[in-house]
Amino acid sequence: MECTRVREALLEQPVGPMDAALLGGVDVHLAGCEDCRRLQQALARLDDGLTRRLVPPALDAGFRTRLQARVARERRHVWADWIPAAVHFASCGAATAALVAYVPNRAGVVIAAAVAITLFGHFLLTAAQGALDAAGDTGY
Repeated sequence: MECTRVREALLEQPVGPMDAALLGGVDVHLAGCEDCRRLQQALARLDDGLTRRLVPPALDAGFRTRLQARVARERRHVWADWIPAAVHFASCGAATAALVAYVPNRAGVVIAAAVAITLFGHFLLTAAQGALDAAGDTGY
């Protein structure tokens, strides 16, 4: 096993346990590589020091309720992000259906033009939303 992969595994270890095959490969590598062994020891010292010095804050009884309410509000905002796109596609679909009914002998041309216009309009809508989000304006 190469040093690069062992270092990645050592850095990822706090996130979750290694699978048995990876752990075996890391152990074999550490037995023969002084640099990776020093990194493992340094990471262990860092973890121990942080564990001793960082004390989790005491949370009041209402914390969980406030957190759940905030998560529920943010979940609604995610759906709000899709509303402009859904309205755009629905209105373009309705306009296309009306034009196909009005000009039935040119339905292929109408549908092709509608698809192109819809996609271009969606691109502009997405770009405008991205610019507003980047500017910090998330209220529609």
